Amino acid sequence: MGSLQGIYQQDPYLLQYRSLVTGSVSENGRNGIFLENTIFYPEGGGQPADSGTLVCARRSYEVLHVEERADGIVHWLAGTAAPEIGTTVFMAVDVARRRDHMQQHHGQHILSAILEQKHGWQTIGFHLGEETVTIDLTTRDIAPELLREVEEEVNHIVMENLPVKVENYRREELPESLLQKIPGDEEEIRLVIIPGIDENACCGTHPRSTGEVGPVKIVKTEKVRGNLRLHFICGSRTIRWMGQTAITLRNLEQAIGATGSEALSRLEKREAELKKLHKERKELLLLKYRWEAEQQESCAAMIGSLSVLVQHFAEADMEMLRGIAAVWCEKPGRLAVLAGGCGPSYDVVMAKGQAVSAAVNTLAVDIWPLLKGKGGGSPDIVQGKASELPLNEVKKRLAEALV
Repeated sequence: MGSLQGIYQQDPYLLQYRSLVTGSVSENGRNGIFLENTIFYPEGGGQPADSGTLVCARRSYEVLHVEERADGIVHWLAGTAAPEIGTTVFMAVDVARRRDHMQQHHGQHILSAILEQKHGWQTIGFHLGEETVTIDLTTRDIAPELLREVEEEVNHIVMENLPVKVENYRREELPESLLQKIPGDEEEIRLVIIPGIDENACCGTHPRSTGEVGPVKIVKTEKVRGNLRLHFICGSRTIRWMGQTAITLRNLEQAIGATGSEALSRLEKREAELKKLHKERKELLLLKYRWEAEQQESCAAMIGSLSVLVQHFAEADMEMLRGIAAVWCEKPGRLAVLAGGCGPSYDVVMAKGQAVSAAVNTLAVDIWPLLKGKGGGSPDIVQGKASELPLNEVKKRLAEALV
């Protein structure tokens, strides 16, 4: 029924078949077999491999991956067992995975054709991923309204249900414009053709008509190495995405208490209010931290010319400790070791102001063992966690280090 590599290309709808095991291979703890003929598509051209099962002598073997090599196509199997050479196996391709790959790959052909023919943006990269399909385009940006036009045109071609043809040509039979995209060592060229829309050299599995691609949705774009990467989905993936998007939208509308444009308006208003509250909170917290720092003036100890504050704030978290330390160290010649929380784990911040020559991260090397903790930072500020708070011992160690 065709050459070794021809079955899945000649008839991608043939999903069950019998063949003879002709060889085996073991590498890095994996076992694989070669078959006389195969309906499994091997990974290549940006399209992932098929998966499925092999059945031999009432035993089933899971096909995890399929790889094309110079000596044939390897079917990598789960586990350590494999059918013996010379036996016949019954192949069954994972139908849902094959259909998904056909939808995504052919959707890419249509999308790339529109982008190049109408706008001059060539596809220089293609990857069929588990979540989305991506193509890399020779442009840095595409306006959102233009992307919507492209998406609409692609879906129009899908809904026209145009026939998809697969034809083989000798290299000398093809025009130079098409040969520019084909490696020079390929003499037999397989073209996937949508009449009047696209002619593309491709080894992948494709449907009989564009309608089988199903709805196409451009999800997002991102800039990658000076080009634009476009994420999209087709067919069943789009339908699932639409269902999940509808659920998310309904949940958002319920949380906001409005629908449609009114929900968006309320959300924008709440966002503006939240930003205002965040700004006011930062201003109030600064006043709070400044007040707390002022209350500690009498608690600080003079070590040489430095004013050193070693204090525990039971109600403080890391944010509050950093805030108090920052205010305390605004004045030169000040150093702080502050702890927060009620245990058994405590937040710790060590910081210094100007005119303190000792580096805090160097001082911390001797302090962390006393606290039975650890952390990291810079010469100006260190933070971390502690399990004990022997603050008097900390004061003594600082006095020894700073004198």
